[in-house]
Amino acid sequence: MTQERSPNQGLGMILGVFLLFGCHAALLIFFFLLGMVVSVAGGGYLGIGIWIIGAIFLFLWQLLYVIPLVWWFRRRRYWGLMKGVIMGAVLTALLNGTCYFSLIRN
Repeated sequence: MTQERSPNQGLGMILGVFLLFGCHAALLIFFFLLGMVVSVAGGGYLGIGIWIIGAIFLFLWQLLYVIPLVWWFRRRRYWGLMKGVIMGAVLTALLNGTCYFSLIRN
């Protein structure tokens, strides 16, 4: 079965990538604020650890919102947005995973 490409699919893909990067920014802000609250509450270095764990394992945390987004866009037939979210997720996993494994190696 062939799938026709609509003229707005390219724009949808770009918007999907930016949507995903916005979700990443919101997640990192959440981990930063959580780390601040823990530090102020007396956790000391545990707050910094929460921030570091959140940033390092971003490629795993993203599964919590990428899978529902892809499912929802597919159900609504927003093919461009769905493809953009998938491309952004793969790009994030590759970049973050590469940085993570380079830190472990050294």
